Amino acid sequence: MTTGTPMRAILVAAALVLPPVAMAGSSSVIIAVGYSPSVPPVKLQLRADYVAVPLTLQGDAKDPLKRIDQIEQSLRAISEGVKPHADLAVRFGVVSLSPRESSKSFSSYESYGGASAQLYVLGALRPDTTVFALTKRIHRAVTGVPLADGAKVVFGTTTLGMDDPERFRPQLLGLIAKAAAEARKSLGATGPIDIDGLESPVAVMQLNDSDVVLFINYRARIQLKAS
Repeated sequence: MTTGTPMRAILVAAALVLPPVAMAGSSSVIIAVGYSPSVPPVKLQLRADYVAVPLTLQGDAKDPLKRIDQIEQSLRAISEGVKPHADLAVRFGVVSLSPRESSKSFSSYESYGGASAQLYVLGALRPDTTVFALTKRIHRAVTGVPLADGAKVVFGTTTLGMDDPERFRPQLLGLIAKAAAEARKSLGATGPIDIDGLESPVAVMQLNDSDVVLFINYRARIQLKAS
């Protein structure tokens, strides 16, 4: 997005660089990154759509094929066990299956074979629910599922999720254009504005126990004087 002629004068630059978002096995549900104090000035604060609890499934069988079976059966069991809960859903993530045999135990998991599967259980964050209540419900739903013999599930840190944050792109682009125009005016600049990075995905960052911040990483350069 460029206004005016190419820049050949002093530039005032501002860069916003934050970690990329993580996806929970879906092209539309985005899991928020952790809070960072480097919050971009152009953003939207919204209530999250989901509470997301990451899970890691591990198998303890020495034989690699048996470990694969343990993990596959446990994935199916959790998926089926969550289905009766209308406000809960499962999103599958990375599966890591090692062909190596194992002689170790769970206490030294990283060295015994490395077979695991990651998934998220999502709970709809409705106005009458809280992150605390949903986390407990998810925990009860998962721990109530009988896993394959020798498998175990490790609960990760609860976070938040947003459904299709790209739907807010037009609103964010409008706010960025407005902020750039206001910055140009406050600087008394007469030159053009060049904005890069507008094609970046809409990022999601967790703000508190229920809200997320949506933003686009971009770089704005303002030419102080027209060339």
